Amino acid sequence: MEETITQDEAAEKIEQHVTDAVAALPDTVELEPLGPVAFASCDDPTDGGSKDRVTVSQRQWLTGLPAEDNEQNAELLYEHWTTNGYRVLHDKRPGKLSISVENEEDAFRMSLRVSDQGSLSIGASSPCVWPEGTPKP
Repeated sequence: MEETITQDEAAEKIEQHVTDAVAALPDTVELEPLGPVAFASCDDPTDGGSKDRVTVSQRQWLTGLPAEDNEQNAELLYEHWTTNGYRVLHDKRPGKLSISVENEEDAFRMSLRVSDQGSLSIGASSPCVWPEGTPKP
């Protein structure tokens, strides 16, 4: 029942994690949101905490990058993550272009995926947080 950052602060941290990761990619990259920032119930908290908390997440397309460079760009992100305090949760390459990592300091997770059409997307999500930062009374 400890305090956490708020869901709005979590959304800001997601943006910062994405910005930092995308800086490792060529300057031609642009971010195109796949939808709004999502706030979802922490239905199955793995830390034994309250289900009244939420997770915050967002996924964005990485546009402006040639599909033939997907493997190279995935490797750039992998290198960024592994040298900046992220633990690899899974890396399904070379069979599938899919990488998931977790920041060892704040437990925010990030992932890279490729669509059936060859477009890359990057996602980020928070650990469980109290919407207002403090437990409900």
